[in-house]
Amino acid sequence: MKKTTDLSEVQAALTQAETVAVYLSMPNCSVCQAVKPRFEELLSHYAFPSFHLDAVETPEVASTFQVLTAPVILIFHEQKEIERQARFIDFHRLTRLFEQLDTASQLSYEDLFK
Repeated sequence: MKKTTDLSEVQAALTQAETVAVYLSMPNCSVCQAVKPRFEELLSHYAFPSFHLDAVETPEVASTFQVLTAPVILIFHEQKEIERQARFIDFHRLTRLFEQLDTASQLSYEDLFK
């Protein structure tokens, strides 16, 4: 997961990559500190671009992604937000979602309809 303060870099990835994960945190958030290593471990099994943004270092993320609390995990697929988890993160659900997205990207259009 790449830590960045450049929101335009994240927005560029959203338009270029099929699936993108975004993790938003705040520096004095104990839940954020507990969630981040687990999310990084989960992401290590997939090739999706992923970004970590700090809401204090990059305050415009709150309005851009309509975030009211931290931590927040946002998953985008084909430029649409398909998953949003805030504060209480369900890692089992995220794992299932990532497996589905990873499998779907390996199938051709023809294979989907066989």
